[in-house]
Amino acid sequence: MTEIAYMVREDWAQHGTSMVSQSAVIRDWLGEAPYLFAVCDPKRVREPGSADMEFIDYVAGVPGSRRIVNLSELRNLGDQGKRLNRTLTVLHPYKLEDCEVLRALVEQDLVERLFVIVWSPVDMVRTWLEGMCAQDLATGFTHEAPDAVQLEAARCMVDEQYNGLSTGNGKAAVVQLVRAFSEGGYPLEKNTWLKAFFAAGGQFRHAESISKLISEMKRGTKHRVQSRYRPNILSVLQRRADTSSDRSD
Repeated sequence: MTEIAYMVREDWAQHGTSMVSQSAVIRDWLGEAPYLFAVCDPKRVREPGSADMEFIDYVAGVPGSRRIVNLSELRNLGDQGKRLNRTLTVLHPYKLEDCEVLRALVEQDLVERLFVIVWSPVDMVRTWLEGMCAQDLATGFTHEAPDAVQLEAARCMVDEQYNGLSTGNGKAAVVQLVRAFSEGGYPLEKNTWLKAFFAAGGQFRHAESISKLISEMKRGTKHRVQSRYRPNILSVLQRRADTSSDRSD
């Protein structure tokens, strides 16, 4: 199981004074050099004033203590029968294809330890990291696993994602499940649902659909969808979560 940590860039570079101290925190978590950095766009590293290169220089120090690879090179690691038995640092992933590489590395247990420097606090990859119970090195806080019942609902959504979640049966599943939970007292919170969805194995492009639907529901949109589950779906999932908990004890 991959050990995961992250830091949001603004926490690393807050007021331009914390780069040194926060880089030391990151180095302490990464372990001994040499460090392996994966960039999403190799061209950015060579640009003047590169944010990627700035981070690498602060964390790794001397040039001989780092190796830089293209994140896309790791896409087929599993097909090649390989695993990174070391710590990987990924810089500023935000495109769906880059985030999917990260998800695959963790889901298939292809990397021993993963650190991600997140560009913006609102990037979807941060929500994924929280859903994966990652540690935020800026605060030392390790995120807890999602609510067990909500996780069961998220697994239902994942079962529907093969045809998409923005229309048809996928949309109906998301809307009906979120409605049932809201009526049962769960808050209509997008981030909570997305973390559960990612913990259940959800893909980034379908997370965007869930995000959009919940935003619309919060604004009062009444989606017309076909019924996918029986009216007591919440109690069904509660029993399923209890059964799963008993098996794990």
